[in-house]
Amino acid sequence: MNNMPSNFSTQRSKLLAQYAGLSTPYEAKTKPYKSSQQFVFAVTDTFPGTITMGHAVLPLNYQVLWFGYKLGDALPFGPGGVTRPAVESDTNLSKPRQTNGVEDMVIEGISATCKGERVQYSTTIYTGTNADDIAAYLGLRTIYDPAALMSPPQMFAPMNSENVLFSALAPICAIEFEWDRRRVEKIGTLDEIPEGGAKSFVRSNGDPRTDNRYRIPEGYLWRREGMPDSEFITRGTIAETLVVPISLVATQGGATLQAPLNLFIDISIRLHGLALSLPSAN
Repeated sequence: MNNMPSNFSTQRSKLLAQYAGLSTPYEAKTKPYKSSQQFVFAVTDTFPGTITMGHAVLPLNYQVLWFGYKLGDALPFGPGGVTRPAVESDTNLSKPRQTNGVEDMVIEGISATCKGERVQYSTTIYTGTNADDIAAYLGLRTIYDPAALMSPPQMFAPMNSENVLFSALAPICAIEFEWDRRRVEKIGTLDEIPEGGAKSFVRSNGDPRTDNRYRIPEGYLWRREGMPDSEFITRGTIAETLVVPISLVATQGGATLQAPLNLFIDISIRLHGLALSLPSAN
């Protein structure tokens, strides 16, 4: 049901009116914009071989910026200053902070999903020979470990009936939009932004449906390059320190419990709505 007042004008209607006034054909698209960022939990107070647990800590004021990079840019992916080039599974932006081509977008919804999780051990823990396997133990490859063979069971084990790290950080991650490094709009917290895609109910943030999103009927404008409100990012800030006790595991079938150095969770944000642009001349 549409509960908008009869005299209410949305950003969609305003933008459509502007394009209609150009007296030239234009294109409309509903493909969402996507961006991913990692959150890093430092593992503290562990003594491998003598106790069975540690503590994964996400500190106060930890901050990430979605939509601040483009395909091919250096993306934080691992411990310290480790990066890798952003790929199609990370983002679909061709320019950092800006829409693709000369599109004007009305943001009418947001969705969020856990793109992947990773775990980092000391370089001496894994003695295999496969380069990707070695990288996985260093936090440099996405893993999926439902039996908790190499990661703390709080990351993947089905007995949790939830994505523990995502469920823990979402209520304390404040979300805001920023345009042109000056105008800021407070949106809410990450737990208000649902899954927006297909996933197991156990691992999803709300119902895993493509139409499940935080809806903004009034809309926000993300304008084309060169216009006011053309430089845009979504910021996530951890509003209070989070501590997640974790169980240590013995990797490679060994007998000694091993302590990770860091746990990583990669979270993708999608912006849904309507994008308008003039047609290509080619």
